[in-house]
Amino acid sequence: MPYAVSFAKAFGSDITLLHVMQPHQEQSGPQPHDALSWEISRQEAQGYLEKFGKEASQALGHPVSVRLEQGHPAERIVDLAHEIGADLTVLGSHGEGGITPWTLGSTVQQVLAIAHNSVLIAPSSSTGSIAVTPRRILVPLDGSLRSESVLPAATHLASAHDADILLVHVVQEPLPTPLLHAAEGVELAQKLAVRVELAAKRYLQHLQERLAHQGTSVHTLVVRHANERQCLLDIARKEQTDLIILSAHGAACDSARSFGSVTTFLLTHSIVPLLVIQDLPEGDLHRPQNIDAKLESPHLRASYASESV
Repeated sequence: MPYAVSFAKAFGSDITLLHVMQPHQEQSGPQPHDALSWEISRQEAQGYLEKFGKEASQALGHPVSVRLEQGHPAERIVDLAHEIGADLTVLGSHGEGGITPWTLGSTVQQVLAIAHNSVLIAPSSSTGSIAVTPRRILVPLDGSLRSESVLPAATHLASAHDADILLVHVVQEPLPTPLLHAAEGVELAQKLAVRVELAAKRYLQHLQERLAHQGTSVHTLVVRHANERQCLLDIARKEQTDLIILSAHGAACDSARSFGSVTTFLLTHSIVPLLVIQDLPEGDLHRPQNIDAKLESPHLRASYASESV
């Protein structure tokens, strides 16, 4: 809720609060078909929604919608997001089952498996406030238009909350392997990594200068590491970032999957709130996409106008 309120304020968005109940015929327990008990549960859930709806409405300054639905939770969440044209689905990392050994609860994992829009995963812990204020935003970039497409949303949030942005690029550190073990081969790979590192620094510096003209406080970091995914998690912790923003796919986009491999890893392992902006239009998801085309997109679905950053 705090993240939903903060983002809605920043983007001028509406909020729909959703609670999904299993149909009483499917509920487990000693009296799975007890219609009275189910009706009591329904009324309690409705009261629960309305309570948070009032709090969110007061924080936003305008009413929020509440929806009490029946069905399979993950499927209903994704279906309703599609029905109302939601730009963003906001989820706590865990539900009523509480914190588990897994980074994400089962319902969140199921939503991510079938989601088609942008998502925000927030740690399921009490913030003590109805809104949160990110102060340091990490944006991983791989040099592609897809990864850069999150920059308008990142700069908008940074401006709204007076936050700093940290642009990060991880250069693959070559390691000796059975296929790369000769001294000359390792040396060549090391030289290539050095050239890529220098190019990455120039690339991030260029973006930093462009964003600085918009009044955004931007820092850059280029790191060489053998494990890009783990490196991003380590940077998020060391740099004390309180929000990570990245695109659903990077340069090697597989449009058959809602999220790329790096994004999927961060979604399932990050303990820092993670905003993933979908870079494929919902209608074209799972179909090959020409990234050079301009796309008409909602605020939190990426587009590829080459002149925009």
